[in-house]
Amino acid sequence: MDFVKSALSLILVVAVFTGAMFGLNFYTGPLVEANQAGNALAPLLAVMPEGSAFGADALVYDASDAAASGLTDVAATVLKIYREANGAGYAVQCSTEGNYSGEPMSLTFGVDAEGKICGIQVDTYTDSIDVRTKDADFLPSFVGQDSTLADVGLVAGCTFSSSSIRNSVLAAMESLTANGLVSAGVKTPAQLLTELIPTVAPGMAQEGNLKATAIDASGSAEQAFQADNGTGFAYILKDGDNEYLAVVNAMGMCALYDVDGNAVSNDALAREAAAMAAGTQKDFTSAAETKLSRMYENAADVTPLTLDTFGTVVYAASFTNEGETYYLFYSRSVGFDQMDVYVVLDANGAIAKVDAKQLFFETDYFPVDDTVDQPAYKAGFNGMTADSFPADAGVIAGATMTSNAVRLAISDAFAAFGQIQNGGK
Repeated sequence: MDFVKSALSLILVVAVFTGAMFGLNFYTGPLVEANQAGNALAPLLAVMPEGSAFGADALVYDASDAAASGLTDVAATVLKIYREANGAGYAVQCSTEGNYSGEPMSLTFGVDAEGKICGIQVDTYTDSIDVRTKDADFLPSFVGQDSTLADVGLVAGCTFSSSSIRNSVLAAMESLTANGLVSAGVKTPAQLLTELIPTVAPGMAQEGNLKATAIDASGSAEQAFQADNGTGFAYILKDGDNEYLAVVNAMGMCALYDVDGNAVSNDALAREAAAMAAGTQKDFTSAAETKLSRMYENAADVTPLTLDTFGTVVYAASFTNEGETYYLFYSRSVGFDQMDVYVVLDANGAIAKVDAKQLFFETDYFPVDDTVDQPAYKAGFNGMTADSFPADAGVIAGATMTSNAVRLAISDAFAAFGQIQNGGK
């Protein structure tokens, strides 16, 4: 009988303990899981300084099970999207696509409730040249940007990797706005006009991104920009209730545009913009004519030309040599204006000579400078015309940025010559 009582007591103790443990697990298990999930997602707060927590239900999109999210039109590079627990915004994990030396990179960025990027970090970097070291301002330039990424440029020497990062973030932002998670950026007239500059004045841009320094504005100008390579100026001008963009090239010619990108006529604003530019525009005449005298010892009848072009050409002139007429075009490409490329075309528009103050090839990933026969490289352009200029003319693998700068200078020389043929002076 005592044995039976002891057995029953033991069974009762075990039952009570089991029940207690079940109850504890029933009530605290979800809390533990949530806490573990919170700890795992805590790193997301690094890109959301105003966020407070990411709970167990934070994941709203996972590329591995995209259909379960209900989101549509999500870019292939978006890996996961998390919602901050208190409505502070979203954290996005995404990857880049190729076009550089390493495997796809991964990055995380945060977007606040107003649709502005509030933080960004690269989680895995696989390119051979680290864009973060090359330009410490590249990643910080994303902070404060809306879905347009209007003020995020590229990094020379890391073009592929910086453009891959930018494109990945841009695609992710478009995915957020397409699904109504955040609002798309609303551009002011000044923003629209500023974004127009690379289109109407490509000499002030690189890969479609404005490369200019903001300078003091006065008069009707609300904003003013000076091209980093000296090709000209851009002004956001106010006239009554309307705003316009004025671009002035290095030869003093001005063009005006409205917020829709239409060319407009306003003589007063054009004169004002041209006068502002004239006060600080560098005169390239001496440098160009000194170079010309070295390229052609018998050059004569040098006549500067004023052209309504807005590429990288900062000086143009006609001249004669041994009875033949030629045209000189001096170009300063963005980022590599120290090369100072000079292109001479004959009267038929064929290349007679290509030279530079300092022709060099900055390597992208591996040394190429010692392998380039520079005299042969320059002579290889001779005889080419706008119609026979191949798409890959002069492009050197491993030095795409600098060799493309030479190619751009030649392309702009052809464009300037075309204007001369069409009545430019």
